Amino acid sequence: MGTQTMGTQISKLQALMLAISSITVTGHLLFIPVIINRAGRDCWLSLLVAAPFALFIGYMVSTLSKWYPNQTIVEYAQSIVGRWLGTLFALAFLFYFFHDAALSVRGFGEFFTSAITPRTPILVYFSAIVILAGYAVRAGLEVLARTNAMFLCTMIPIGILASILTHREKDYANFLPILEDGPGPMLLGSLNLIALYSTFLVLGMVFPQVRNARKLRAASVLTMGILIVMFLGPVTGPVAVFGGERGAGLSFPTYQMLRDIQVAELQRLDILAIFLWSLGSFAKISLYLYALTYGLQKLFKLDDYRSLVAPTGALLVAFSLLLSESFIGIYRFLQDIYPIYGLLMGFVLPALLLLIARIRRVMDSKGGPGNESERKARVRGGGGRREDNVPVRPAGR
Repeated sequence: MGTQTMGTQISKLQALMLAISSITVTGHLLFIPVIINRAGRDCWLSLLVAAPFALFIGYMVSTLSKWYPNQTIVEYAQSIVGRWLGTLFALAFLFYFFHDAALSVRGFGEFFTSAITPRTPILVYFSAIVILAGYAVRAGLEVLARTNAMFLCTMIPIGILASILTHREKDYANFLPILEDGPGPMLLGSLNLIALYSTFLVLGMVFPQVRNARKLRAASVLTMGILIVMFLGPVTGPVAVFGGERGAGLSFPTYQMLRDIQVAELQRLDILAIFLWSLGSFAKISLYLYALTYGLQKLFKLDDYRSLVAPTGALLVAFSLLLSESFIGIYRFLQDIYPIYGLLMGFVLPALLLLIARIRRVMDSKGGPGNESERKARVRGGGGRREDNVPVRPAGR
């Protein structure tokens, strides 16, 4: 006899905290050295240029979820552009989630094997973080969101403490002269930041599970504003401490900054970075593994996403190994290719969906061609809050 499975629901705050953890740890591990290498002492200007785009990304993802309630991005892509083209969009988004998760797994392993335990095989770290993430994903989104909220409440005070402890070592004269090499490097650095902020798209897989979606758009834009502020210290700190040239040559500049600084009797502040990045990497990889498996369930109309967690996790470990022969190759990809790739997947394609959806809504409001397929899709999406999509048995059967 089957059992009825009710959908998991989380709060807006829990959903947005998932985004904060995810984007922050990716920025620290992978993007900050790339941005500093690109923009140098003008990295703070890159933050300012990228800020309006970040706010629009929050607006865009939340607006699509508001217009298509109870549907994931995999589902409303088909509602907006049709079944076949929408399926291509959905597959592109799912590959984007898979690839970003693999980059995070690789970054986590490279950090530990490069900076902490160089004799440990990197596969050990890959397997450990993916197994932990898989366990959390199988427990459900609510467990994942609650765990991340607990971690983030620990991570933010530690991050603030680390910034305060390193403040005395910072020399803001290192940011002069401004735009010495022209605006080009600064603009390239801003493209990397916009590509990083575009990973907020993953919440398109989470927002349908939000308990109360009122004011979701304002909350999303506010979250992106918080992320902009949270990156001010990590992006500018290494340049203020080490200078533009040395800061650009470090693989993990924020870790190096904490490791080199001693405050009175306090030594080995690098343990703060290890703690933060370990918790953050777990949250990021868990979120993306959930988004990927839940998206596959929705796309192929499977009974339960949990059966996909183990094989998807195994593929994630294998793909992380195959991304590049060395971490230098990963950095080159993030610097030269990812800005275009990330903007296409996380910004251009969702913006195109938003534009088409807006046109269809305007036509519908003016009495234009009936949007029957969209209305039917919304009706079908009414039960989209059930994570595993198991139909409810009629009473008495």
